[in-house]
Amino acid sequence: MRDRKHLDKTYKSFNQFLSIACARELEYFILDSKFTSAFNYRMKKMIDEVREKGKDDVEFSIIFNTEGEIALIDADIIGNFISNNYIISIQKYYKDAPLKKIITEAINGSEKSKRDFVAISCSILYKTLENLYKDIKYKKESAIKYSIQYGLQNYKRRDLSIIIPTLLIMEDICEYLSIEENILRDSINMMISWRKI
Repeated sequence: MRDRKHLDKTYKSFNQFLSIACARELEYFILDSKFTSAFNYRMKKMIDEVREKGKDDVEFSIIFNTEGEIALIDADIIGNFISNNYIISIQKYYKDAPLKKIITEAINGSEKSKRDFVAISCSILYKTLENLYKDIKYKKESAIKYSIQYGLQNYKRRDLSIIIPTLLIMEDICEYLSIEENILRDSINMMISWRKI
């Protein structure tokens, strides 16, 4: 069952909320995964940097197999990675506007600004997940449930394993920012029909 308790908490920042939401939704949906070489490389580089600073306890959060690929990684590390990438990307899209201003506009702005925010956020999350995961094994019943909920039953592309987690994270973002569900649905349908995700 999908745990949504993280939506009831108060967070210090949107970044903290997003990091936790990403970690929880990916834990809910993904059974097993393989990461891209680029992500494996970034994590190895990060561990080397941490070791240089004399902090060896990071080993408990990321374990590599004999081929140098991530075998086990803490969900919070992935959530943090996605959240940080999202914030950098959305600020770049909005011409380096402060995140607080972007979020305030998404909450208080017109329906068009909310739709734009949702579409941009979906695109950023989709691209981030696509660059993170090489292969995802997921819960089929969850995929069926969300395919029906978002009208994706006839969707034939192979990236459903990226689209569903994007939708789960976006549901959390929209609920957290009080953006209406119909705006999320319309934006998702528009982006899929235009093949933007």
